[in-house]
Amino acid sequence: MVRWVCGFLGVLFGLNGVAMLLQPYGWFGAVPGVIETGPFNDHFVRDVGATYLACAVGLAFGAWNPARHAGAVTVAASFQGVHALIHLITPFCGKAVPWPLLARDFPGVILPALLTIWIAVVALRLTAREG
Repeated sequence: MVRWVCGFLGVLFGLNGVAMLLQPYGWFGAVPGVIETGPFNDHFVRDVGATYLACAVGLAFGAWNPARHAGAVTVAASFQGVHALIHLITPFCGKAVPWPLLARDFPGVILPALLTIWIAVVALRLTAREG
């Protein structure tokens, strides 16, 4: 199951990264809540898209062999975890009621991050057993 979730998230992150790199303005307008974060910045969207592609590569290796590529999966989990943490903290820093923002971000940011962290923990445990 870990390998399937890893592969699914890898494809999801890869598609998101490619969209951010090839159509940054379209991605910016299409993803709910993104336009509320500030003005469009082509360079920033592409930078984050590159990060999503890197996460996709790490998870692709993890889907192939989680124990052997636990480091790559852990790097992907690091970005996804910090990204989700930002999305968890930021709603409480403004004047808006935070719960709708958290509900909006849960399926696309927080849940994938939790799953990626879970995969990293499993991969690291598998590595420890083999080592």
